[in-house]
Amino acid sequence: MLLSEVAKKLVDEKLKDHKKRLTHVYGVCEMAEELAKRYNVDIEKARVAALMHDYSKYDDPIENEYMLTDEEKEECKKFPFLYHAYFSAYNYKKLFDNYDMDIFNAIHNHVFGRPNMSILEAIIMISDFTEKNRTYDDCIKCREILLNGDMDMAIYESLVATQNVCIKNNNPIHPIQEEVLREYERKVKNR
Repeated sequence: MLLSEVAKKLVDEKLKDHKKRLTHVYGVCEMAEELAKRYNVDIEKARVAALMHDYSKYDDPIENEYMLTDEEKEECKKFPFLYHAYFSAYNYKKLFDNYDMDIFNAIHNHVFGRPNMSILEAIIMISDFTEKNRTYDDCIKCREILLNGDMDMAIYESLVATQNVCIKNNNPIHPIQEEVLREYERKVKNR
């Protein structure tokens, strides 16, 4: 059985009471497959990472905090939206004996990426933002850029949009989020 089939069964069971989330996960998987083909990335790895990226979306932070390093615990206290990404990555590692570090990193860093991320990490991050079930304007704009072949610009625009939402809602901006934004800003301006 393919690892993506195992991941799908796990996700279907875990998120069975969260139909909208399952629809989102399948949308991310579809986008990730398309981008993996386009950028010559292992499609099976993209499927597994996409399917598992929100696996722990509804897990209790208190009950699962044991999975995190001390540094991650402190980080998640400041930025609670990271809990699900970190828990999902550690659950992937726990559930798959021969786990792949690139898949782990793609799940772990899917919220806003990290500096010098792999192509798989970039694919999962931007697939999460642009999958077909996302209908807000920034997503549609980034999806059009992405499907026209400019992943770096789509990532840059998604990071700008995310940062603008943080500012609008008086939420702190993660220092790594800022660093990734600057990295992609340089990439798109230095062509």
